[in-house]
Amino acid sequence: MTRPLDRLTGRDLNSALAAALAALERNRDVINAMNVFPVPDGDTGTNMYLTVKATWDEVAHLDQDPAGRVLAAMAHGALFNARGNSGVILSQFFGGLARSVGEEQEVVTSQSLAHALQSASDAAYRAVSRPVEGTMLTVMRLAAEGARRAEARPGADVLTVLEAACREAQQALEQTPELLPVLKQAGVVDAGGQGVVVILEAMRRFLAGEEPLGALEGVQGPLLSGRVREEFLSATEEDIYGYCTQFLIQGEGLEVDAIREEMARLASSAVVVGDERTVRVHVHARDPGQVFSYAVAQGTLSQVSLQSMDEQHQEFLVSPHQEQRNVAVVAVAWGKGFGQVFRQLGAGVVECGQTMNPSIQELVHSARRQQAKEVILLPNNPNVVLAAQQAALLEREPRLRVVEARTLPQGVAALLAFNPERGAEENVEAMGQAARSLQTGEVTRAVRDTEMDGVSCKAGQCIALLEGRLVASGEEETKVLYELLALANPQEGSLITLFYGQGVSDPQAQETAQSVRGQCPGTEVEVAYGGQPLYTYLISIE
Repeated sequence: MTRPLDRLTGRDLNSALAAALAALERNRDVINAMNVFPVPDGDTGTNMYLTVKATWDEVAHLDQDPAGRVLAAMAHGALFNARGNSGVILSQFFGGLARSVGEEQEVVTSQSLAHALQSASDAAYRAVSRPVEGTMLTVMRLAAEGARRAEARPGADVLTVLEAACREAQQALEQTPELLPVLKQAGVVDAGGQGVVVILEAMRRFLAGEEPLGALEGVQGPLLSGRVREEFLSATEEDIYGYCTQFLIQGEGLEVDAIREEMARLASSAVVVGDERTVRVHVHARDPGQVFSYAVAQGTLSQVSLQSMDEQHQEFLVSPHQEQRNVAVVAVAWGKGFGQVFRQLGAGVVECGQTMNPSIQELVHSARRQQAKEVILLPNNPNVVLAAQQAALLEREPRLRVVEARTLPQGVAALLAFNPERGAEENVEAMGQAARSLQTGEVTRAVRDTEMDGVSCKAGQCIALLEGRLVASGEEETKVLYELLALANPQEGSLITLFYGQGVSDPQAQETAQSVRGQCPGTEVEVAYGGQPLYTYLISIE
């Protein structure tokens, strides 16, 4: 039985949004895979995730503020950072919530939640020049209607209202193919609607004290297979879509309705939102020049994005219906740079955080998407090895194998040794040998006072680890890096790669590399962007 909840504080909203963000991150690839409307380009999950990520970044520090102020910050973050059609609509959903509650309201009650969901739905519909049923708009509207009905019943609390919204949203999602023929033809439910269901359900589970929402099996509708029908892809292969065009207009006295009307005349899928000073525009245009010419006459443009939807569509065509391979690789990664490296080398990627490790289900789900008979898992973290091994024991189709790479640099080395022409057994041997051939080090900061392996450090100090052992500590990152390298003792001709993390610029990394060349003469030193959190540098020596 769920606990009663009569109000939501700013902290509740903050934490619930974090839960929604985590759920979208786990499920964005599957949402991408069902994205066929308005353009089959496979980016709805990513756009919704990035929009909510920017929204979370705006409120991460506001857990002590009133609920209304947290919602206002969500609306601001979403508007200024919305991505794609789905993201802009979602930004208006947050905006409607905020306007309904009011910035000074301390808490959100069941009544104000129901009214806020209705306001959010109304705002989302107003943002779209030609609303289409069977999309995320329908899911938002019916969720709001369900919430209003639930709130009208005696004794309804916040969870009662949210449970009703989730239930109606799921039912609306399952009906989207009946309302939008292109979805039925493709054999999927609406991708944006699925994203809305994920957000609402993840929030509900957090507030109810239930397990976090994992992969989509828990909320999917009967048509969701994770892939679009091949006959639909074949029928749309030669279609021309033009350019996804997005930007902000900033000025004085901007007329949102007039801008929306003109954008709808010049282009399709027009979503225009904002106020008299800031207007967010998203359109699909065959000729974006006309769109820009009109927009620059209204005010100053910023955050301009122009993407070829035809190129995106061609990429989307290739992915869902590729022929089954004999062997593929799935790598666990954290950090934008490492994710890009693994993808460029042909691996499927499970993205996570250093302290937010993937579940067995997520590993299996990613392996199944590879369309291969056998899949090799690269855990790339000692805390993920056991989950990978358990996934290999449980999953039979595809058959999973594990190369025990325990660091990201080991994972890169292992993947470089992968040969798709070889069998899984031979690849596992070669990749394991490549991973073991590296020495790996890490430079980070201590989170507490400690002593390990005869080395002591204080909280906040720079520390260096070599093969997982604490080997140096001090106030200067360069000094502890030198101590690490001295203990690693790279031989002449060795290759040292410095993967630099968040907070380190490329010039800073290049400067560090130059100093390492002086410290380790006769070695080759390379720099690569890892983007990893927490660790200033991850070092491989081979």
